[in-house]
Amino acid sequence: MSMETYRMEISENPDADELLVDVYNIDGLIEASERIVYDEYALTSTTEEAPEPRTAKATIDAIAIDVQVTRTEDAFEVRLLGDREEAAVERIADADWGLANAE
Repeated sequence: MSMETYRMEISENPDADELLVDVYNIDGLIEASERIVYDEYALTSTTEEAPEPRTAKATIDAIAIDVQVTRTEDAFEVRLLGDREEAAVERIADADWGLANAE
């Protein structure tokens, strides 16, 4: 194996009802992807415009690339994993992303 650079991009879909996470390799091909539907967490977007996408890069020596998303009280924590080891993490706070309880 050799060291490879990956770019994790976190954005909101055009309908403002999903968080999108895509991990790209150096050639721009998607290696891992995750979709988080706001309704599943009783959340809704309160902004007119989509938030600026977040990007994190990591150079790792790994066979398996994956994305892990966990929900805390007021944020999503998105992790880029290489062979199950954390390579990068982004915290998407509800307040920063314009998310509010849908209830």
